Amino acid sequence: IDDLLDVSRISRGKIVLRRGPVKLAEAVAHAVENTRPAMDAAGHALVVALPPDPLVLDADPARVTQVLTNLLTNAAKYTPRGGRVSVSAEADGGFAAVRVADTGVGVGAADLERIFEPFAQADRVPGQVPDGLGVGLALVRSLAELHGGTATAASDGPGKGSTFTVRFPLMPRAAGAATADRPPPAPVRRRRVLVADDLKDSGDSLGELLRLMGMEVTVVHD
Repeated sequence: IDDLLDVSRISRGKIVLRRGPVKLAEAVAHAVENTRPAMDAAGHALVVALPPDPLVLDADPARVTQVLTNLLTNAAKYTPRGGRVSVSAEADGGFAAVRVADTGVGVGAADLERIFEPFAQADRVPGQVPDGLGVGLALVRSLAELHGGTATAASDGPGKGSTFTVRFPLMPRAAGAATADRPPPAPVRRRRVLVADDLKDSGDSLGELLRLMGMEVTVVHD
């Protein structure tokens, strides 16, 4: 539902990016934390390989995490049990190129562009992977383009895995250095929060968001 609402907001020009310096490593860590249960449940090996020099993006931190979470969720869903998913990144001109690769079902050449369209889904063997609404990748491309970046897909064909690459603009080097030298912000006051929601996915998502903000959270569903 959140993805559907975001697609609607983007189509109406209602999303405003809250841009600032974003450490890519932190965004990747949040996305990995968000998708770790799905990876573990499917028995996937998740490998993260980031460059030793920190990449600082000029981006909205929540939206970068959202894009990476969608890509990792997609990889977990469309990779048969016991597969391998990797996240890597490199500086590419004034951009950071982030790649999420998997050993999953792959994508046919005719579908490499179509899968980024809202509600589009590539052909697949029935019962091989779960069905979805087909909005996650559309949101990935839309959010990347809102930042002035891109989102692309590559695959050698069905059954041969996929690689998705998103590009986000880097902070100018001087601005990134100034940010690195700046003392960290004062921590948010930690609070104890109870989330009660009989819609399990909604309650769990809100609870995870509050935990990322440093809160101590308990979620109940009745």
